[in-house]
Amino acid sequence: MPESGAPSPLSALDKSTEALGTLDLNSLLETSKILNASLNLEFILSHILRTAMGKFLVSKAAIITFSTGEDLIDIYHLASSRGLTGAPQNFTDLEAFGIQFDLNLLVPIASQKRMIGFIALGKKLNKSEFSEAERDFIGTLASLAAIAIDNADRIDEMERVNRSLDLSVQKLKTLFEQAKNYSPNMPREELLKMLFNAVSGQMMIRGMVALREEDGNLVVELTRGGLSIEHIPKSELQSLLNLSLPEKLSKEKYPELVNAGFVIAIPMRGSTKNLGVILSSGKFSDQSFSDSDLDFLFLAVSQAATTIEQSRLFAEALEKEVIEKELQVAREIQAMLLPKELPKFRGVEIAAVNIPSLQVGGDYYDIIKLDDRHIFIGIADVTGKGTPAALLMANLQASIKAYMQPFQVKSFDLAGTIANINNIIYENTPADKFITFFGGILDLETRIFHSVNAGHNPPYVITQQGEVKSLTAGGVILGVVPKITYESQKTKLERSEVLFLYTDGITEAENASKELFEPTRLLELLKATRDETALSILNRVIDAVRAFQPPGKQIDDITAICVKVGN
Repeated sequence: MPESGAPSPLSALDKSTEALGTLDLNSLLETSKILNASLNLEFILSHILRTAMGKFLVSKAAIITFSTGEDLIDIYHLASSRGLTGAPQNFTDLEAFGIQFDLNLLVPIASQKRMIGFIALGKKLNKSEFSEAERDFIGTLASLAAIAIDNADRIDEMERVNRSLDLSVQKLKTLFEQAKNYSPNMPREELLKMLFNAVSGQMMIRGMVALREEDGNLVVELTRGGLSIEHIPKSELQSLLNLSLPEKLSKEKYPELVNAGFVIAIPMRGSTKNLGVILSSGKFSDQSFSDSDLDFLFLAVSQAATTIEQSRLFAEALEKEVIEKELQVAREIQAMLLPKELPKFRGVEIAAVNIPSLQVGGDYYDIIKLDDRHIFIGIADVTGKGTPAALLMANLQASIKAYMQPFQVKSFDLAGTIANINNIIYENTPADKFITFFGGILDLETRIFHSVNAGHNPPYVITQQGEVKSLTAGGVILGVVPKITYESQKTKLERSEVLFLYTDGITEAENASKELFEPTRLLELLKATRDETALSILNRVIDAVRAFQPPGKQIDDITAICVKVGN
């Protein structure tokens, strides 16, 4: 940077006034008024040149400013000129420039804070040299110009700051407006259209594309401005999922995206992951995106992402509410199907329990008095959960009651009845639905238990000596194969023996280590408690299963029937 060697503007003005005549002083004062009255830098520079050229009758004049580049080399700028035909606007060799265009007087323009540039004048028309008084006049003119230029620069800076503030206010107003318009129950595409309208209108963006994350991939959700990602390699798109902040796309890292006209990528950040990415082209003005622009875009996109996530949570809450209502209906159906009170019989104790899991399964049991000496005992586990399972259970219960109602001991065919029930279940259920079932008829006088097992957990008979018999005779589960036959078996229950029927909610109960309760634990418990009452045995089993499971972690329904023959 050239050295100005100039005094401060005010001291220069004071010194100069001593050498200047009255006419020159009046001219300077008039110039000062004009310069100070204007905030237009172009007018100020032009007026300075006209004053100098008119005063000294020169045909060439220029005002040259300078700046220092990143390589610390001064670059001179032709801020205003007259008579310099073909002169470059920017140059680095001030001396060569002056020689080339016959500028032989260079007067520094310097304020108290900085060196601004130079007033450069060519030769006077009368070829005379500049006198000392004339040089003082020009120096004073340069000092006045420095003050005016500084003022103009300050005004220009204030205007720039004001424009920036106005733009920031507009951006904030856009964000506020968007926040008011977004709604969690708004369709996602509509919300993205509002986002595109807001940001593209605010920043005059040519085109945008919204990509949605779907199973780890990015798929197009909305496009605007004719942009396409059809030929973008998947690997290049996938890397966008890792963005946490807006990124200006470089040709080295995203060559195909840049070739397709994309300039920046803004992640749609959810609470735990990216919901997608917004790709943007450049502006209509071809101006690059500033850091402030990226901040605004990130805020606007994050605002939309937050609403999208709220919308998802809202939908999940609605779905959960619907499911909960369905489960409540299923619970009510299930409760209606189970015996409200067990009938009492002479010479036999019967205790039963059903503890549904939170999701309502399909466990079923029933105790039906057929006549004065025969009772039906049945237990079943229906596939699935919720209302479908409850309805299938209702189908089973209706079939059992219908077939048991005309019970006549001499003509009744238990195995045939179960086969008929299987056909009904098969005809009225989809292929993926079935029922494990065990049913039997107990003769209270002979204590003979006539049973059929259709794929259910085999009930146990615990003798007084602690021996175990499993009731397995029967056939396949109900509802899978039509028109099949079942076997039955007859078991004599001796006095004080225990008959225990259960569903897999007992044996498949899990502890904190994912270990199952297993039939072995159940059998050990039944053997150990065989001398107790039916209700006591049942309660001991239920207490053991509950103690085995972590609190509140019941996986499946728990259903059991305990029958103990009296002495």
